Amino acid sequence: MDKKFNFKEQPTKVKILYGVTVAILCVTAIVIGIVSAASKKDEVGGGEVLPPVNEGGENVGDEGGEKPEEPKETVYIAPTVGVVSKSHSVETPVFSNTLGEWRIHTGIDISAAEGTEVRAVADGTVSRVYNHPLHGKTVEITHNGDVVSVYSNLSSEGITVKEGDNISCGAKIGVIGDTSLTELADESHLHFEMKLKGVSVNPLDYIEEESKAASLVTSGN
Repeated sequence: MDKKFNFKEQPTKVKILYGVTVAILCVTAIVIGIVSAASKKDEVGGGEVLPPVNEGGENVGDEGGEKPEEPKETVYIAPTVGVVSKSHSVETPVFSNTLGEWRIHTGIDISAAEGTEVRAVADGTVSRVYNHPLHGKTVEITHNGDVVSVYSNLSSEGITVKEGDNISCGAKIGVIGDTSLTELADESHLHFEMKLKGVSVNPLDYIEEESKAASLVTSGN
């Protein structure tokens, strides 16, 4: 019959090796237990989940953070107070009292006394200040959305802005004058145009109704 294994009778080296082996097995079991517990914790959502980031390391997925503001729609006001004496008409010609002929009209004429203040119809940047060969002293303001407002027949001495100025809605840019060579026979007025991506549009389609009602008389045009 085989002799049973007796640990006490084994040499010292065998005892040491046996002890080391047992210790290694115990440590391994503990490590496996810790890793297993951590994995289960992540599976049930107990671990910390980091929000996604972009290449620059900026947080792009934090729903709890502030959301970017929606761009505000531009509101346009009337450039002055007066009567719309000549309408926008790029398809049907209107009669020019000064030239004695029928011509298209790319803006609206707002009749008011010389010296009446002219104001920016919206926030923007003054892109041009110049003397138009037909419409006289002119200021152009560029707004959001590739919209440009054009103010002509201004007084030479009354312009209060220069190219490059950032201007707020309602800020004074000048006063009505008599510098338009093609409209000298007409009553004193502001020749006002608006362009969208370089194409002439009817300013009355852009000026808000409340401002039109308060500043402009448009009946009969």
